[in-house]
Amino acid sequence: MSILESIFVASLAAAIITFLGIFLFGFLYFIQQKELGKLPKKKLKNKKKNKKIAKQKKELQRKKKKSLVWIMWLIILTVSFSGSSTYISYYQAMNLTTEDSDSVVRGYYLLRDFEEQLILARDQADDEEKLQQNIRYLATAMASYGTKKASTLNSQEGQLILNRYYNATKQLGMNASTQTKNFYGNPDLVEEFLRDIIKAQEHERAAFDYYKVNEAAFSEAK
Repeated sequence: MSILESIFVASLAAAIITFLGIFLFGFLYFIQQKELGKLPKKKLKNKKKNKKIAKQKKELQRKKKKSLVWIMWLIILTVSFSGSSTYISYYQAMNLTTEDSDSVVRGYYLLRDFEEQLILARDQADDEEKLQQNIRYLATAMASYGTKKASTLNSQEGQLILNRYYNATKQLGMNASTQTKNFYGNPDLVEEFLRDIIKAQEHERAAFDYYKVNEAAFSEAK
């Protein structure tokens, strides 16, 4: 669980507790008000009893005031904690989780490294066996995206966009894994896969746009 998720759970739990506290002190306030209403409103002839009743009234009014203060504070805290958990929930829905962020970053480099190796294979610009090994490794890494699912903390739209991206990357990897020995000096096959890379990058672009990912930072780090 990330720090943000921990804060969300803590805020939500605190909001529930303070909300229940409002009911508790509200109930106490109602009981105190009821007890206060049972006391005689007119003074009795017995001074001792009057003194006792006055003391009870004063004590009940003090308790009522205390309960009311607690209710006010708990309302403020409930609103604060609820607001915090709502904001965190929205933030999580509109931003990549750590796991999804790592998957998107890795996928970005996998697609571009795969494209680079395909072009080298097409142009026979490097050792054939070496290129086959590199392509096999990249194809396996991309195919592993079949096990990835967008975090349910994301919005439904965000999940759909990410899962399309993961699926396109997986499919590309699975298809490439069956052709690793056929790319070398085969421009037609390479061009076919380069088109598939562009399709996967379209899904990548949709994810970047939705989550406002700065692609320039990836290019600079490469």
